Amino acid sequence: MSGLWCHLQTTGARSTGELARPGAPSEGVTARSAVRHGVVLVWLPVLLLFPLLNLSGEALPAVGQVVLVVALAGAAVALVVTGRVRVLLPVLVVLIVLAAMQGEGWQTVWGVLAIVSPTVLRGWRLLVAIVAATVGVAVSIALIEGIGDAYLLSVGGTLLSGITTTSFLRLIEAVEQLRRTREELARAAVAEERARMSRDLHDLLGHTLSVMVVKAEAVRRLAARDPEAAAAHAADIEEVGRAALADVRVAVDQMKTLSLADELDGARRALDAAGIRTSVTAAPAEVPDIAGQALAWVVREGATNVLRHSGAASCRFELTEDGGEFRLAVVDDGIGGPVDTSERSGGLEGLRQRLHAVDGRLDVRPGVDGFRLEARVPAS
Repeated sequence: MSGLWCHLQTTGARSTGELARPGAPSEGVTARSAVRHGVVLVWLPVLLLFPLLNLSGEALPAVGQVVLVVALAGAAVALVVTGRVRVLLPVLVVLIVLAAMQGEGWQTVWGVLAIVSPTVLRGWRLLVAIVAATVGVAVSIALIEGIGDAYLLSVGGTLLSGITTTSFLRLIEAVEQLRRTREELARAAVAEERARMSRDLHDLLGHTLSVMVVKAEAVRRLAARDPEAAAAHAADIEEVGRAALADVRVAVDQMKTLSLADELDGARRALDAAGIRTSVTAAPAEVPDIAGQALAWVVREGATNVLRHSGAASCRFELTEDGGEFRLAVVDDGIGGPVDTSERSGGLEGLRQRLHAVDGRLDVRPGVDGFRLEARVPAS
């Protein structure tokens, strides 16, 4: 019985020990709930067949006994479908007691309580209902028919029907819960993938288009007085555009990787072309691929922010290794302060997520004398 108690404590879709909510089924009238109801109610004709075959008219007239069976079946169906436990369960128990008193062959009605209870009860209330059904059939048979060869079969069958129905319904609920969990995980995976793609496209195109705009401005300035320099910048625009197309294709294929050294060199050339004095200090001789890719995104986003927002005259990139961490700082002397950080929040949030994925962190410190973007990534 202790094993049965542990099994009945499982909650399925509802909390342990709770009654079904009165007024309506907790999951609504759905196709799956209809299947569960059908599985339970299909046994009603079997259990009520024996009373109908034993109409005697001793306790009640035969017509009255038929009405009693119909009322009992109606109460059971209404209880399973509507879940009105506080109203219908007492009515059902009273009808079962009246039916069990009609004479020999009527004691199977206690099985109705055993198979209906798992649909509307949980926890200790369900245990009480199944035990009550078992005790009820045992007492009824002993008083009316006496203890004979079929006694243990009837008592054991009632108990087994309650346990089997409970196990089957909880299995169905567990399968439904797993299905809902799988759907939620699928939706979360899609949302996460969309966020990742948005982040990649922002980082890829934001930087590339900023570089192309800067070089286009240089072409416009130099076209009249220095055609050769303008042509060189125009060639750079073409090269950057082709590289951007390749980057987008790779990002869509989920194969995008960045080189920290290439990004540092590209950022220096882009900033120099915009007239921003740029210096790169890279102390570590070698940076692992995972850390290098994360820091490469920092370089790209940092250079984009300097080009688009800072109005800086100089910028420096500092890459150092300290205390088992790689530290990359992007420092410019442009306009600082909180008023300038609002436009940067989208890209910075993407960087935070990238760094968080490799146990790194991002520190943004705007001030009156410039803007400092610092990322730290574990060396191992």
